[in-house]
Amino acid sequence: MTFATVLLLLTVGIVGGILLFTKIGKRIRLRATGTINEKLSEDASTPEGAKAYFNAAIEKKEEDYSKASANYSQILGKLSAFEKDLRTLQKDEMKVNMDIDSCVSRGDDEGAKTYLKMQQEITDKMEVLKEGIKDLKENERLQKETVDKLYDDLAQLKAEKEKTVFTLETVEATKSLKADTTVSSNEEDKMLEKVRDGVRKAREESEGNRIAYENSASVQKKRLDKKMKDEEINKKLAELKAKKGMK
Repeated sequence: MTFATVLLLLTVGIVGGILLFTKIGKRIRLRATGTINEKLSEDASTPEGAKAYFNAAIEKKEEDYSKASANYSQILGKLSAFEKDLRTLQKDEMKVNMDIDSCVSRGDDEGAKTYLKMQQEITDKMEVLKEGIKDLKENERLQKETVDKLYDDLAQLKAEKEKTVFTLETVEATKSLKADTTVSSNEEDKMLEKVRDGVRKAREESEGNRIAYENSASVQKKRLDKKMKDEEINKKLAELKAKKGMK
């Protein structure tokens, strides 16, 4: 092992120790965790991020649903097989009962004993199958509830995904539109070189809505110019009347 390798291992060990066992290391870990969580939170608030998170959740839910459905199918298959075996044993039991009656009627005790043993074996198997069928039916009921719930959860999750993504896309589009409008307004102000000096206000109420505005400087100037022109015209008119001796 070379000196450089030993130095590298010591450096890694020291850094690891600082991160794991010191207050500074703890603060660094907390800061890193907070940054990651903040990044994840920001990512989840975008349409693309929301899609990714929902798709992962949906994939897991679909996997659970698939497993539950497969288990439910196995239960149904085993239940069907047990019920079929039980019907077969019931037929065998009927036949053995007939054979027992026949042997007893003939006085064939040994034959009757043989069939009685077979009858007992059939009865034991039937009891086992009946108990198994009972348990399987209960399991089938519970598993069906699980499958139905997972199906509903999956449908709700998909609907929630569509609603959430649509909402985020709408919000994002609205923000984008507002940003574009602001840029357009600023550019227009630059092009007009801040010609608009007036400030319009709409605040007045009078049994309905009434619009009031304060005149801009340019309007005031126009009014003043008009007033001066009117005064000049009136002055000239008075002079003309005076010349003709009119009042």
